[in-house]
Amino acid sequence: MTTRGRRRDAEENRDRILRAARTLLARHPAASMDDLAQAAGVVRRTVYAHFPNRDELLAGLADKCSADLLEALSRTDRSGLDPEVALADFAITLWTAGEQYRLLISLAESNLGMAGLRELLHPIAAQSFALLERARASGRFATHLPLPVLSAALQAMTLAMMQAANDELWADDGTRAATAVLVAAGLPAPAAEEAIRRAMSQDVAHR
Repeated sequence: MTTRGRRRDAEENRDRILRAARTLLARHPAASMDDLAQAAGVVRRTVYAHFPNRDELLAGLADKCSADLLEALSRTDRSGLDPEVALADFAITLWTAGEQYRLLISLAESNLGMAGLRELLHPIAAQSFALLERARASGRFATHLPLPVLSAALQAMTLAMMQAANDELWADDGTRAATAVLVAAGLPAPAAEEAIRRAMSQDVAHR
């Protein structure tokens, strides 16, 4: 086999392991590396070749989570949307794309710490901040908090809502979570609900 072929096989094995880990750990957070090898259909040695320990596996999952969320968010061009609709679409897309990763974000938080989690989510937070700036400039959002504080608060609230879903305190398709984000961002509740309706009806939220 050529070097390129071996590299391709290695990449495919790594992706297979991460996909299996995403499903397995979402159902059984305490699953072992042996359990993972069986779920991925590879020998244990292959798992350890890519992820020498559980911490590195969780870090790999966290990186994949970030990359997949960014890819989902990139599918829509929000530049031509009204600010409140753009923010609604962003919140719904993030929630829907992040649904399969809610537990994994919790695992990443415990493994990486809050500083590591903030670094992981920084590209997503940067997009959110830009949308909040545009929303403020429209004059339709309240200005009760400085933007950096508001952006950090919304990120923390979104993670808290995801954790609440993990804990089976509620279930949501993203619309109520998005409403909470828009209202917390300073948009009156009726306007928030209308923005979400427009986002959904125009099919700008790629779920």
